[in-house]
Amino acid sequence: MVYKTLVSCVSLMALMAPVSALHAQEAPQAAEDESGLGDIIVTARKVEENLQDVPVAVTVFTAESLENQNLQRVENLANFTPGMSIRPGSSTPSAITITLRGQVQTDILATLDPSVGTYVDGVYWARAYGLNSDVLDAQNVQVLKGPQGTLFGRNTTGGALLINTNNPDLDEFSGRLSVSYGRYNETNVTGVLNMPIAPGVAGLRVAVQRFTRDGYTRNASTTGTALTGNTVVRELQAPGSPAGTRLDNRDRWNFRAKFDLAPTDNLRFQFSAERFEMDETHSRQLRMVTSAYTAANATYNTANTGALFVGLINGAGFPTAAATGTTLLNAEIARLAADPSLALNNENGYVFARTNTFGFNATLDTDLGQFKLITGIRKVESYSGFDLDGSSFPIHFTEGQQSLKQKSAELQWTGSALNDSVDFAFGGFIFNEEGYDQSISITVPALNPATSHFYGLINTDSVGAYGQASWRITDALSFTGGLRYSVDDKGLETRNNNYLRTTGQTICSVIPVAPFNAGGEVVGPTQCAFSRSDEFSGWSWTAGFDYRINDDVMTYAKVSRGFRAGGQNLRAPNTAAFLPFLPEFATSYELGLKSELFDRRLRLNVAVYQTDVTDIQRSTLIATAPIPPATVPGTATILGNAGKVRVRGGEVELQAVIADGFTITATGALTDPEYIRYSDLSGDRSFERFGGISRQQFSLAADYVRDVGSNSRLRLHADYSWRSAQNLSEYNWVPNPENNAIIAATTAPAQGLLGARATLEIGDTYEVAVWGRNIANDRSYVSALAVLPLGYIQGTPNEPATYGVTATIKF
Repeated sequence: MVYKTLVSCVSLMALMAPVSALHAQEAPQAAEDESGLGDIIVTARKVEENLQDVPVAVTVFTAESLENQNLQRVENLANFTPGMSIRPGSSTPSAITITLRGQVQTDILATLDPSVGTYVDGVYWARAYGLNSDVLDAQNVQVLKGPQGTLFGRNTTGGALLINTNNPDLDEFSGRLSVSYGRYNETNVTGVLNMPIAPGVAGLRVAVQRFTRDGYTRNASTTGTALTGNTVVRELQAPGSPAGTRLDNRDRWNFRAKFDLAPTDNLRFQFSAERFEMDETHSRQLRMVTSAYTAANATYNTANTGALFVGLINGAGFPTAAATGTTLLNAEIARLAADPSLALNNENGYVFARTNTFGFNATLDTDLGQFKLITGIRKVESYSGFDLDGSSFPIHFTEGQQSLKQKSAELQWTGSALNDSVDFAFGGFIFNEEGYDQSISITVPALNPATSHFYGLINTDSVGAYGQASWRITDALSFTGGLRYSVDDKGLETRNNNYLRTTGQTICSVIPVAPFNAGGEVVGPTQCAFSRSDEFSGWSWTAGFDYRINDDVMTYAKVSRGFRAGGQNLRAPNTAAFLPFLPEFATSYELGLKSELFDRRLRLNVAVYQTDVTDIQRSTLIATAPIPPATVPGTATILGNAGKVRVRGGEVELQAVIADGFTITATGALTDPEYIRYSDLSGDRSFERFGGISRQQFSLAADYVRDVGSNSRLRLHADYSWRSAQNLSEYNWVPNPENNAIIAATTAPAQGLLGARATLEIGDTYEVAVWGRNIANDRSYVSALAVLPLGYIQGTPNEPATYGVTATIKF
């Protein structure tokens, strides 16, 4: 079915054109015909260009489209971006994982790099903490599809996410204040102030946002915390029953300031500062309890450890403990399934994140082209703790803490040569990141007296140099070629260990040191320190032709290659696992068409591609050997190289002016991943499922604008986004009698989300809007985690329907 559709797409391309940005609103002054579609400006090649002239598949959102579609957070963008999926991080909702064209890194450890690079105002954000924030005072958001390693760095095998915020206007004083109120006491206050300090020379722009919401989940557990007296977790729950506590609230601050100085017509400096902070509660829901099963391949073993533990602490003997525990836990699962607004967490989950970002940019225009320096410093402080199993029994608690700081600088030179027949971009990039990432894991404490500690000090240096040029061979035919070389030097000092709560002893995991007593629980004792440093390098390149059939239709063909750096396993439980994994290389072949037809009343863009990924990086949750006197295993996440994957797909985006004031937008995507080979020390794994990928996806939106009276305007918007079922775990071991049940519990069903907004504009000063998100109240599960060594699967349902009103004043 997928291949037939791809053939149809190619046939359609031969007649019409490709799409790249349906959701962006156009610059009205750029349109020759006000009844048609205007230009969309993108920076996919480091310079401002009309989207329809760029041989790159891009989806663009502007401030107006973000507002109309109620796209509050970055993760909402995926609903309207073909081939994209965004989920909260498995270990903390303060970070996100991005899937694009089948490429994803599902873990967010500081030693791992994403498949989709994120750039905010030109600065690469290495870590996803704080990315689950609102898009504040954005000029536009651009999603570049496919490997972007030539111009946008090494870790862009799937693509790049570019978030561009508004710069100060040096000539005009202006501002905006918006206040929203919605269901669950959702309150969002956003203020923007633009102030010229010296007209035409210096200006300041400040944006601030305060977002709060009550929790929509009620904790009904009557079983209290098992962590009383713990000395290392960041937030201890008060003793007693947590019943009645509201979870899944929102409490966020976001602030940004930019100061621009233009001492001459060709020179501009910008200083920027941004701060984001969130302090919230979150819940998990138990979905399935597994039985003990020993597979021919130990990777697919399942256990009933959690059920055994629950049975024992409820008075059952070993012969019947597992059955008793399973009965008790299944009763909780049924209760949660009947009411997704409930949680049964014996520990109230907590999430905290704070990021501080500072930037300095300088732009100089000369006869030789434009020179631009982009520098940034970003610091992340984050911690989160969860009742990971999502039951009222203390089966599994985990907490993570991170403190990371990155520094980067990039120098760009862009311009034209040979009588403007060649456009070029050259640059160099340096980057450093250092800090620590730690986590603790407490599993079935009555059976296992050991607390697992994972602690890593990281220090990464990266350098890269690139060049790309586009040569207009004729008025219709152009060639683009580019090359980049990147080198990463990654250092990791691990201090992983197990702390025996009964004796106070610490047992190092990686380095062979005799058990010792450190005078209490220490997550990262220096006695366990063991270091290694590894260097990873690779070439990225692109080459392609684009041909303009006429002024309205362009076709292109290109091949590009990108790589994702290798690294070390921070959560290595032993010496054998403390080995580096290799870089991942992706080669993509793409055909595309871009078109504007019927006097620019129809924009249709199509792209089809095949991406071959070698040494693809995959995370695996493994059981670790029990620490005596314990008899049950712990867990650890290990990353390695899986072999080769082929991803084929197609994307379509359409925007059409049906009548004056009435516009429709539609998108669609097919993604078909396949393992060509996948094996490790455990054997063949090519039958596993692909996690985080929806094979089919589409969206529809309609916008209607009409003048009301002489001084008012009514804007109506409605949208619907749909994606097919999505695998949330790779597990697929057919011989296991529970395999189908495991697959069902780790699969997000097909989901359709309906949204709408109606806005009344009164002059140029006032706006009042009513809006709704997830109007049909789809509460299906959108995330799942299978911790099979402990015998459970947990998940998180989608947020409930939310509706409200927004009042805005502009000046």
